[in-house]
Amino acid sequence: MRTDVSLINELQLGERLNLAVESHRRGEFALLLALLSQDVRDWPQFHLHDDIAQDAVLRQQFDLPEPQPLLGELSQEPSPVDNSYHFLSDGERSFQLAQALVPEPLVIRGKRDSGMQEALNNCDWHTRLRTDGTLNQPKAVLMEFVDQLSEQRKLAGLYQTA
Repeated sequence: MRTDVSLINELQLGERLNLAVESHRRGEFALLLALLSQDVRDWPQFHLHDDIAQDAVLRQQFDLPEPQPLLGELSQEPSPVDNSYHFLSDGERSFQLAQALVPEPLVIRGKRDSGMQEALNNCDWHTRLRTDGTLNQPKAVLMEFVDQLSEQRKLAGLYQTA
């Protein structure tokens, strides 16, 4: 099945889908619908350019300090930096000094940047699981020791009465 007009970008896709429905062209509708992808990583607006090298050159050119760190996963960090103790005990200047020596992170984030995380939050459940890599992993049921003992006693009781 070929469409009579080629698509230039995804903005025309909705228009073409409406025309296919109004004209009762099921083949064209199915073809256009097959062009849509459920995987967010296929969408071009979420593939941003990597400007780390340019950022380092500009930072050196304008003699700027290193950027304030962002805190990744709280479970992976040993302990987050907290300079509030200095503010409460010694005042504002002590806090500013502690912040200059060991800066607190600006944001607490997950594994992805905020744009990708927002896009994944708008996706269906299966797409989110597929991007996390947990969809194909087998689920291991971990029982507490006490629960295992009670299950074994139940099974032993079933076999003794039979």
